[in-house]
Amino acid sequence: MSNSKKTTASKSAKLSPIVNREEQIKVTEQALVNVPVEMVPFSQLALSPLNVRKAEPDPVKLQELADTIKAVGVLHNLIVHRLPEGQLGAAAGGRRFRALNILLVAGAIAPDYAVPVKIVGDDVAEVISAIENLQTESMHPADQIMSFARISASGKTAAEIGAAMGYSTKHVQKFLRLAGMAPALLAELAEDNINVDQLVALSASEDHERQQNTWKNAYGIYKTPKELRNEVLRGEVAAVGNRLLEFVGRDVYEQAGGGFRYDLFTDEGFISDTVLLQTLTRQKLTEIAVGIAQAEGWSWSEGRSEGVTTYGEDAELYLLLGQPNPAFTDEQSTRMAELGRQLDELSEQDDGDDADHAALEQAADACQAEMDGIEGAAKIRAWSDDVRARGGVVVSLLRGELSVRRGIMKRCDLPETERDGNNSGVTPHLSSTRTENSTPEVSPAKTLSAVLAKSLSSERTLAVQAALAEQPQMALVIFVHDCLKSTFNHRSYTASTLKVTLHAKTGLMLDNAPTSADGLAMQHLTAMHDAWLKLLPEDWHKSWDWLLTWDTQQLINVMGYCLAKTLDGASERLSDKDGKAGKDLEPVEALLNFTLRDWWLPTKANFFGRISKEQIADSLLDAGLSGASRDVLKMKKGDAAERAEEDITHTRWVPDCMLPVIAPSALPESDLVTVTDAETPSETTGIAA
Repeated sequence: MSNSKKTTASKSAKLSPIVNREEQIKVTEQALVNVPVEMVPFSQLALSPLNVRKAEPDPVKLQELADTIKAVGVLHNLIVHRLPEGQLGAAAGGRRFRALNILLVAGAIAPDYAVPVKIVGDDVAEVISAIENLQTESMHPADQIMSFARISASGKTAAEIGAAMGYSTKHVQKFLRLAGMAPALLAELAEDNINVDQLVALSASEDHERQQNTWKNAYGIYKTPKELRNEVLRGEVAAVGNRLLEFVGRDVYEQAGGGFRYDLFTDEGFISDTVLLQTLTRQKLTEIAVGIAQAEGWSWSEGRSEGVTTYGEDAELYLLLGQPNPAFTDEQSTRMAELGRQLDELSEQDDGDDADHAALEQAADACQAEMDGIEGAAKIRAWSDDVRARGGVVVSLLRGELSVRRGIMKRCDLPETERDGNNSGVTPHLSSTRTENSTPEVSPAKTLSAVLAKSLSSERTLAVQAALAEQPQMALVIFVHDCLKSTFNHRSYTASTLKVTLHAKTGLMLDNAPTSADGLAMQHLTAMHDAWLKLLPEDWHKSWDWLLTWDTQQLINVMGYCLAKTLDGASERLSDKDGKAGKDLEPVEALLNFTLRDWWLPTKANFFGRISKEQIADSLLDAGLSGASRDVLKMKKGDAAERAEEDITHTRWVPDCMLPVIAPSALPESDLVTVTDAETPSETTGIAA
């Protein structure tokens, strides 16, 4: 409990900056300057309900104050106001009132003992009480919350309360919001069983039952403000960074009747009507798709938030044709050749010591933009009239960017005789156009060194370890499955009693891939390690008695973390069939719905600096960065690796050798082909392999 109190005090100090102590004194003096001091019998006084200090004062200090009053009398007047019962309530001077009551009970003073007071109206009594308390001992956060709420109810704004009581407006606004928390949690705050930061985290939800259940079920590291907020907001859709909201626009969403719910953490809020937002997104995409279809002569169009895929229900409904080779006009071919020569000349000029690099780069960008525009138009022109007359265009969002996919056939529109058994969808009229399922020409794979293969598979392992450690239930599933295989597999002749040996592989992965030491996966693993270590008692390894006090869920969580670190997917060569680094990790990744793109990015140190310049160019091309791919071939190896690292950070691309063959986290094939159909160069930015 002492730790909780200490935390509360420190957080309260951090969240309660005093604006100006002298200003507080000035405000107090101005409010009382014309109020005369009157002497009233102590029996006429009572403790006012407006007195902001609800926490009991230190009994030792209170007795010291009583002894002082007994010796020299009441040196400072009390601030009182008239109560409905006819008594005078002490709004400021509660400690003096309590000290006098001690003396009365002890027989040291009589009920008619004269006490100096100033009588004020109810409207200023509580403000004066708060200011006086601030000038003595720091007011408890629970008292602040209730005080601010009562003053606010009288009609004063947060700014007025802050100005009068010496707090910032933002601090008052935060504490006013906390006044609406579940009463049980406010009682916990008053008892120092929860601190202000934890209460603020729980206030992200306005549901009192959800607040209380989240706090009741939290323990250990899950009582940190971050974990509490994540849990209480589970299922909420944040407005910040929401790709649909950015596409539609906040104004359009609000004008259509959509709203936001706000909390103390963000000005962006949470989307209250996700269905409306999805409807507006689809409407806008549909309008764009209709415009493209009409301009280019497609027979149908559709707008949808996700692109058409080559698996699942989409595979049964649609046939995706591959992009035909660009059809350049003679004029375009001549212009492309001319622009290519200009780029070569600009590159040669840029090598000069006296070159104006900024101007040359700007000219090169203009040339490249024009080339991309010509190439995009040529790709659109390449679609035959036959395909356009029967096919359609789908416009969707790819990581928040507009994605246009042309050449999609509805299978229901194809005659039965033209639907072959292998789902190729090739018809007599479309036989010259390859489908998305046809096998493209594949250039000979460029092999990776054993050291790099081990490094990449180790990087992938660390990422999966971190993801698995965050889902202890899944770690337990895998562990139990291994136990069942060992116990019930008739080929296993090992009869042992709990001879399980755990060897953490994280250190080995770091040895294989030193560049991962500062990566996101190690940051997560280190944070979890430190958090669990803090929960272990002194000499924890000497006995398991202390573990008997932990509940089942906590035991599962710590076991899940330990088991996750035993995962080992490192290998010195790529898998023979698929050319994958860390192939054995795929079942675990599928179980976790794991996406490596969320955990790892290729850099010069961990990837680009360790492959050839041609492989760097291929990687950039694979990521949809055709301009950068051409550029790096003209650079030195080190410069090319740095350029690749810089450009690739704007995408979610990772090498194909680190992605599972088939997994929900992989990008749909249709999205990959979309890059070739983009109308503008900007649509190719950020495409992942």
